[in-house]
Amino acid sequence: MKRLLNFFIIPTIAILIATGCNRTPKNGIHSITVCSTTDLHGAYFDSYYNEEARLASLANVSTYVKQLRIKGIKPVLIDVGDNLQGDNAAYYCNYIDTVGVHIFARAAEYIGYDAIVVGNHDIEAGHQVYDRFKEGKIPYLAANAIIEGSEGEPYFEPYTIITRKGIKIAVIGMTNANIKSWISQELWEGIDFLKISDVAQDWVDLVIEKESPHLVILACHTGSGHGGPDIENEARYLASSIRGVDMVLAGHDHRAIAETIDNPDGEVLLINAGDRASLLGEATFELEFKDGEVISKNFVSRLVPMSDVNPDPRYTARFKKDFKVVYEFANREIGTITEEIYFADALVGPSSYINLVHQVQLDVSGADISITAPLSSSGLIPAGVIRYQDLVLLYKYENSLFVVELTGAQIKNYLELSYYNWVNNIGPAYNFDSADGIVYRVKKSEPRGSMVEIISMRDGTPFDYDRIYKVAISSYRASGGGNLLRDGAGVNPDSLQVISRYGDIRTLIGEYIAKEGIIVPETPANWSFVK
Repeated sequence: MKRLLNFFIIPTIAILIATGCNRTPKNGIHSITVCSTTDLHGAYFDSYYNEEARLASLANVSTYVKQLRIKGIKPVLIDVGDNLQGDNAAYYCNYIDTVGVHIFARAAEYIGYDAIVVGNHDIEAGHQVYDRFKEGKIPYLAANAIIEGSEGEPYFEPYTIITRKGIKIAVIGMTNANIKSWISQELWEGIDFLKISDVAQDWVDLVIEKESPHLVILACHTGSGHGGPDIENEARYLASSIRGVDMVLAGHDHRAIAETIDNPDGEVLLINAGDRASLLGEATFELEFKDGEVISKNFVSRLVPMSDVNPDPRYTARFKKDFKVVYEFANREIGTITEEIYFADALVGPSSYINLVHQVQLDVSGADISITAPLSSSGLIPAGVIRYQDLVLLYKYENSLFVVELTGAQIKNYLELSYYNWVNNIGPAYNFDSADGIVYRVKKSEPRGSMVEIISMRDGTPFDYDRIYKVAISSYRASGGGNLLRDGAGVNPDSLQVISRYGDIRTLIGEYIAKEGIIVPETPANWSFVK
């Protein structure tokens, strides 16, 4: 692997080394502060819907960073990914205004970010979005996202060198290696994703050899994990095993942590700043220099609540026009609903919330059966006017609607695993799938394999275990997300027969509501839990 890295990295060094001056630090102790955000999910504005304020956003981050600079501290500022999805501000820039420079790109440049890592939801936005970021002024990092068919050549920038007062800080970026299991192929066409732990040591060794940095930061859009090389959640493993690293920045799982991890080369700092700008990770390193060499390193770290920091009025003024456009977009009235929908109802059985999604999927696709899960487990949609902003609450992610072919037996086995996990509270609620188009009951006390009893199709005709059915399902599921296809139905997602593709489900829900005009929530009677 190291030979292949050398093959393509040498031509880029001149570009990557160009940040800052190269003067040698004087003898003595020098401080470097590193700040990080992660999983912003569109939290660009402190106020976004019906004048209600967020607890925090990039406006708060802007204030805090300015306060540090006023104190004479010029922090290294890094975002660890998943910043292009999750709110109508991101949606608007991704899919409505596709010509102007993205709000996040302009906001990050205004605040002074030094590097941005690619997240899995950033890839979900599609080439037309993240390819624009590749051309931006801020390094867009993912060393393990390689050009498909190449000998390891990164699709994005692999790392950047940042210099503060002669101190060289290397930031090596990595994205989540499990992307292909969650996102449909057209969104990552031409890119392959290598397991971070398979390539991280090679990259660290190469950067140390080529750049001689004084600090090495491995910034990875991967969850914290439990210490093993889990493809989705590798951060603790990386911090404990990759030599030459001073700090690992993590994200993805929204678990806020600031820990010190034992490593063969000494202690390594691990920081995950949670999500949606609620926290900012901050680490201060004290490096002692003698004759141009670092002879000791010490650090302190903390997670800073951004709700305790006032939004930056200059940031707010600078992006006022952007906010107004998004506000008007998000507050468009698309229909009305006669009763409240409570998202938590979907965790205990049939619910009007999930029934609405099933209705949309069946109406749009004409499929025999619909399968979906709750993407929100708290909150509500109140009775009255439904606005476009409400759709973000109903359906958080930009999953597309697919129609796939599954046999009756595969559908039954799929539901067996879903309900086994559901009843035993294994995994996140967004993997607790239910079905419509069939009539069935779930025996909570029975073992997996005997839990789901399918009685008939919705119209009363027999359900046939040997028949091939058209099933409406999200692109996330069709790509293997949640492992319900592979481990439940026994279907390899790579060989799944996809017969139709539609737009993103959130937009389809909005179009359905606009078409119907008035939504009357109904709790379905096609399935139930029994003892």
